[in-house]
Amino acid sequence: MVDITLTSVTDTPALAKRWRALEQAAIPSPFLTWNFIGEVAARCSAPYLLAVRADGQDQALAVLNRTAKALHLHTTGDAAADAVFIEHNGLLVRTGAHDVIAPALKYLAGITPVMMPGVDASHLHAAGAAGPITHHQARFAPAVDLAALQGRYLDSRSANARTQIRRAMSLCGPDLAIHRAADRATEAVYFEEMVTLHQASWQARGKPGAFATEAVRAFHRALIAAGGTAELLRVTASGRTVGVLYMLRRGGHVCCYQSGFRASDDPREKPGLVCHTHAIELYRSEGAAIYDLLAGRARYKTTLAGTGGQMLHWFTLHPPGALAARARALAERAAARLRGIAAARGGRLP
Repeated sequence: MVDITLTSVTDTPALAKRWRALEQAAIPSPFLTWNFIGEVAARCSAPYLLAVRADGQDQALAVLNRTAKALHLHTTGDAAADAVFIEHNGLLVRTGAHDVIAPALKYLAGITPVMMPGVDASHLHAAGAAGPITHHQARFAPAVDLAALQGRYLDSRSANARTQIRRAMSLCGPDLAIHRAADRATEAVYFEEMVTLHQASWQARGKPGAFATEAVRAFHRALIAAGGTAELLRVTASGRTVGVLYMLRRGGHVCCYQSGFRASDDPREKPGLVCHTHAIELYRSEGAAIYDLLAGRARYKTTLAGTGGQMLHWFTLHPPGALAARARALAERAAARLRGIAAARGGRLP
């Protein structure tokens, strides 16, 4: 028998132990590791734990923040705090137990609306069976299937892509190499360099950049300090930094969360393509299965990944009947306005 509960989080260390135990029996994305979820939970004003249990074991877990209007899956409901932008979100589910997602979501929908950002198609379909949904957006996350590659990665790209990347590499200069930060101190140095490069690039375009607020920077400093999920890579040539990649990794799933690249007036240099190509080969040599470029159809992502990847969804799951009741209320208000106009015009409408 499946038991589903939603309880207030009062013992974070106990939850961390419980979450990590289920992690070992699941195949979570890097965003569903306790390192990431624990940082989210620490920023929630009213965190609740959804737990699905059967045969004395956790089958699924999720942390939701409760606000006046909704439950928020692995987010806070505050736009500033949620600027960390979770993707590959969803319930943390034991391998082989994905059939518990639909009843778990139906249980939640019976309480209040549920905001579900960045989840996969299986969660979207389960939500559709649990109650009415309002679909806000779908974004494709390009990814390179490293396990399917035959030969060198670069040889799998189009002739145009190979030409661009090889020319960009030659323009970088001699001694082109990739380095992984080997300790926390070096990770911190790489991170700050990445933030500086990233912010300079986006602010030059009149945009705030992903690390514009101290709250976002503090979140990632804590995630990096926790160890085990975040990795920092620096690509150099001729003694100078070409770019820095901020990666999130869980098992064979590697996500490029953010990046910062050396500025150049030469459009042929393409430091992003150079850095990603080196990172792809690095992770492939280590046995990683997926190099994920995350949501967005930027041109460099499709150059690197082609058509590989998956669609992610942002939607609200409503209690059963909620949308119909809302539609009736809107219709009633519209009818009342028309009656008011008619009364003001002596019973006549234009």
